[in-house]
Amino acid sequence: MDSIYKHFLAGFREASPPRESNGRRIGAELKFPLVNDDGTAADLNAVHALWRHLQERGWKPVKDSASGEVVGARKPGEQNDTVASCETGYCKPEFSLAHVSNLFDLAEELRELTEELRPFDRRQRVHFLCYGIQPVTPPSERLMMKKTRTSVWDKVFGANRWIPHEDGDDVCLFTLNAATHVHVSVSREEAIPAVNALNGFSGAQIALTANSNVWKGRIDPYYKCVSEKLWDMWMPDGNRVGVPEKPFKDLKDYVRTIAGFRPVYVKRDGVPIILKRYKSFASYYRTRPATGIDPDGNEVSVMPEESDIDLHSTCYWYNARLSRYYTVENRTNDQQPPGELLCVSALTLGLVSALDECKEALAPYDWQNLRRARDAACRSAPARQFDGVDLVGLATTMLDVARDGLCNRGLGEEEFLLPLEERLATKRCPADEAEDLFSQGGIEYLVAARTL
Repeated sequence: MDSIYKHFLAGFREASPPRESNGRRIGAELKFPLVNDDGTAADLNAVHALWRHLQERGWKPVKDSASGEVVGARKPGEQNDTVASCETGYCKPEFSLAHVSNLFDLAEELRELTEELRPFDRRQRVHFLCYGIQPVTPPSERLMMKKTRTSVWDKVFGANRWIPHEDGDDVCLFTLNAATHVHVSVSREEAIPAVNALNGFSGAQIALTANSNVWKGRIDPYYKCVSEKLWDMWMPDGNRVGVPEKPFKDLKDYVRTIAGFRPVYVKRDGVPIILKRYKSFASYYRTRPATGIDPDGNEVSVMPEESDIDLHSTCYWYNARLSRYYTVENRTNDQQPPGELLCVSALTLGLVSALDECKEALAPYDWQNLRRARDAACRSAPARQFDGVDLVGLATTMLDVARDGLCNRGLGEEEFLLPLEERLATKRCPADEAEDLFSQGGIEYLVAARTL
């Protein structure tokens, strides 16, 4: 355990934010359903055409470490690269914007990306949807992006509670969901307060950003934020997704918790080695040599490496977590409507910039009620109160704190919160508008209104 903790300490030292430019870096991972005119998932050939299009515009190809196939593209940024890729499903391309020091620079990156993509979607007759889920095509292994990472999940977390065996495994649920994830640089001292704040406000965030209620060609009868519920459907037990069972006391408590999770896999020479023998990552890491299973099903000897710790940090899915880049990552929110894509980035940056105020705002609430608020928000968004948490009140407090955090940066970035403030005033989230659009004109109406 000590060696894992020391690795985290070293990671924060190496990733310490610069003191200029308000001392923070911010980056956004923007995922979009890629669909045809009728809302069905675009063909894999369209994704391959996207990589070619970006390479024609000067981006460099990204190849899968095991297969050697092109699975994305990248172009240099000021502090790191902007990367285009596909996650679990090929029909939800992801664009990880290079980290910058303020929201205006992030908005400029988004504008440039939109200009890069416009000729592609017109030529291919496809649409990048500013929406949180594939609206028509159901989950299936046919939508899986074939690459190293997607080859391991069914072998470790195999189940068919929701997806019939003939259509794959329950991990195929994640061929559909599309979100905005936000990374903000933090110091070691800020890391755990930031994780606790963003997890504690999960319900309030979802109440204002839910945008995934139309899927499989119909309005879901139970949830406005289906995408978030997919995590619970996939992994109902184990405290590995959603809001943690308790706030973390400090970095050691966080490391102790995640080191207690069952390991998934490591990579050697680009090849995944699955770890089935060990009940916790900590037990794997102290076994030298350890034993894993190669892609052919053979047992192989493997010596634990420090890089395995960072890979393990991608194999649990709290709403907020510490990333392998030693940023705090907010993973809570659906993709947002056109023109409002950066409101989640603004909210995240504002909260991380006001951590003392976040702690004070969340202190009156029982943590278990905050966990239940996440589920309540997925069901009803802002139009819901229940014992222990008033979602509208919590969201109001959250936005007040975020606005103060951005105002204290002195750059005028608080203007990016306006979409969230308007939703709070009307007590409507994007899913309410999606339902209206679908009811008025069907899927085609929704696609037209939500196209990037």
